Amino acid sequence: MTDLDTHSVLRKTEAGVNAIKLRDRSLTPKARMLLIVVDGQKSVGELTKAMPSPDEARQQLGELLSAGFVEMLDLPKPVAPAAASPAKASAAPPVDELTPMIRRATHLLEDMLGPDSEALCLQIERCTSHAQFTAKIIEISRIVAAMRNEKKGAEFLLAATA
Repeated sequence: MTDLDTHSVLRKTEAGVNAIKLRDRSLTPKARMLLIVVDGQKSVGELTKAMPSPDEARQQLGELLSAGFVEMLDLPKPVAPAAASPAKASAAPPVDELTPMIRRATHLLEDMLGPDSEALCLQIERCTSHAQFTAKIIEISRIVAAMRNEKKGAEFLLAATA
């Protein structure tokens, strides 16, 4: 998809929200994971940099766009994007919102893995930004899938990012 550049911001459409809720079988696990993390705030570049294969993730985001699961937001291009990002990252509200998300994710892990969750919980608690948290949750969902099963990994990912 040529018009899907790294600065594009995507948000879920009603079809995308329903696909997650109803566990649409037409989505691959990778596409579903990407659809879950699309939030209408992070750029395509931010969404894909945490993925093992950013190019493949960008292609899948393009496919989600073509299929109508996500839509591109019409945002004005910032004049100085490097100056805007640090100010946004240092603002107090995202940090305040991050604390309950971290707490919820660690409780989910403790419920799923018991004492085996301690090291993973510590990794989550070290997150200082929403992007870092999302990347860590994706990474840990793969670990949960390996320790328990794919279904538990997907349940963790969905519940921790909800």
